[in-house]
Amino acid sequence: MSDTIPAGWYPAPHAGNELRYWDGTAWHAAPAYLPAATPRAPGIPSSPANPMLPPYASAPGAPSGYPPYPGGSLPSRPVALGVTALSLGIAAIVLGWIPFLGFVVALAGAVFGGIALVRRQPKPLALTGTILSGVGLVLACLMTFSVLSFVWNPPADDYSYDSGDEYGSAPEDPDSPAVPELEPYAPETGPGSIAEPLSLPYVRETASGTEYTAEVRIVDEDATEEVLSWSSLNGGGTDGYRYVLVEMTVTSTDSVGLPASFPTYDLSLATVDGGVYPYAFVVPDDDTTLLRDAGTIAEGESATGIVAYLVPEDATDLLLTDLASYYAF
Repeated sequence: MSDTIPAGWYPAPHAGNELRYWDGTAWHAAPAYLPAATPRAPGIPSSPANPMLPPYASAPGAPSGYPPYPGGSLPSRPVALGVTALSLGIAAIVLGWIPFLGFVVALAGAVFGGIALVRRQPKPLALTGTILSGVGLVLACLMTFSVLSFVWNPPADDYSYDSGDEYGSAPEDPDSPAVPELEPYAPETGPGSIAEPLSLPYVRETASGTEYTAEVRIVDEDATEEVLSWSSLNGGGTDGYRYVLVEMTVTSTDSVGLPASFPTYDLSLATVDGGVYPYAFVVPDDDTTLLRDAGTIAEGESATGIVAYLVPEDATDLLLTDLASYYAF
């Protein structure tokens, strides 16, 4: 049928009726030097009222006998894969917080986006869907791996509290002579050893100089009943042990001042068999001032307070230690 349409210049319906050349089988664009509004060169016909159209052209008034393009217009560009990729990308961002499900949706969106790009479907749809799916895939992977890690490494089920494990309370075994975590490095013989303890007051030395001095004395070697009367919270971990109350008067020699509670953490009670017992956390009554509550003292100022210790019931000949040396009361 194409032989019935001679080669020549015709309005091309697929290009807005722009004048183009039909060679008998295909369209050719008009040359750049021949705008549509310029006078036609000799031999190039002007657009007739009812131009003859080549095969498969579609335009109002097209002569009968020439079939139009399918559907009466140029075929539309496929967009289904691009739309699917964009929809799955949005769903991947929304569902990315849900383990496994978000991972599957994001992976599907990335696959559809890649196929849409390969098949040259609308790039904005395909590319946006692919990027959103990628972000959703990263989020879903993090959530999924977090859940799997929790399943494979569950937290410990035993959260029971054992007062014997608390620093400052009695060791788990009442027969243990010392708290295992404290290992004195005091000399075995000579000044500062158990056999030759140093004299008080205690002087805290640092690399920059003296930090504080402390006068220390035992005010009650068996104060268990008194401490228990302060609060029922003080009764934990006392089986086989007794409370000892020590009074400390701390004087700051630090130019910037220091908390009066420092000796509470620096000094422990010790026994001649090598046992070391740090301070015990207790709740005081209204008439007792603990050293840890004495606040901050400036250089030259002093503060006095009580420190409680738990020692074995049969402990005798108590000493004071900062782990580096022993001191006699």
